[in-house]
Amino acid sequence: MVTIGVDFHKLTTTYQVLDSDGKALKRRRLNNDAHTIRTFLESIPGPKHLAMEATRSWGLFYETTKDLVDQFYLGHPKKMTALTTAEIKNDNNDAMLSARLAHTGFLPQAHISTLSIRELRSVVRLRGLLVNQRRAVRNQIQTLLDRNIWPSDRPKSFKNPFCKKGLAWLQSLKLSDRERFILDESLTLFHELNEKIDTIFQFLQDQSFDLPELKYLRTVPGFRTGGINAYCLLIEISDISRFKNSRGLLFYAGVIPREHSSGEKQRKGRLVKSANMHLRTVLIESTLAAIRQDKVLKAYYKSVKARNGSGAAIIATARKLCSAIYYVLKEQKPYDSSRLAPSATACHSSQPVQKRV
Repeated sequence: MVTIGVDFHKLTTTYQVLDSDGKALKRRRLNNDAHTIRTFLESIPGPKHLAMEATRSWGLFYETTKDLVDQFYLGHPKKMTALTTAEIKNDNNDAMLSARLAHTGFLPQAHISTLSIRELRSVVRLRGLLVNQRRAVRNQIQTLLDRNIWPSDRPKSFKNPFCKKGLAWLQSLKLSDRERFILDESLTLFHELNEKIDTIFQFLQDQSFDLPELKYLRTVPGFRTGGINAYCLLIEISDISRFKNSRGLLFYAGVIPREHSSGEKQRKGRLVKSANMHLRTVLIESTLAAIRQDKVLKAYYKSVKARNGSGAAIIATARKLCSAIYYVLKEQKPYDSSRLAPSATACHSSQPVQKRV
């Protein structure tokens, strides 16, 4: 079995080829185009494995070469610390290290989603980018109001200046020419972003989703409506079977604390950094809705809030909700609030003592 290590860049790619005993056979540095890449891989005889570190454009290389190799290994960039901490770091060493790790079975692998899921993920992340931009524009307008209008002079018939009445009020405000210009431009941008966000949402609704778990996720509080969060969560998770247990999903979603424990000393800190931040955002937003929809989650939230405050309570409830989602998707069974309790108990399992939320 031949093992090929790849260091993939925008213009060129470096290849290191090892035989079945781990001995270096050849090294190449080639320009990036589909024909050159495929010709080189086809020239290597016998069954072959290929390993590369995940980069922003790894999908292009994967789709070009997946039919030419027997096994494609995608290295997890944050776990491949040896690549970033090496004293002598260059393309040849990086390609060789990927090959050696794959050959010995120590390559920390990242999940390879299907092309369809990757494309949908790009769409929902574009929507997330626009939502963040819209939030920034709203904050800009709020700041402008704070520096021009006293709270006592604002209408009492609404609180949100971005509702229908609020937008009409903003249009009628008498301000200096400069401040009026800023407000008009900000409102124009706000309406444009709204239209683009609606367009993306409509595009997603028109797609033929291959998401069989969606009907089960729709039974979970926080995901019962026809909003975008259910699509986002399933697309970011991609395949629930890649997580061996609920803790794996909790870590991936970034809702568990970092831990530095040794012996009898246990230290826990802030939430883990190596997480899918898009999934964490969706999960926390849905937790806020789930608290209003499910009285058991609401009771759990209140019990934690009384001890540790609202911030910690939201995260703790998000953990419980995330674990519930794991078992709903894993077992493909509807959510059942009667199997949840304010204390940490089992959820969606035939063995409630072993599986806990």
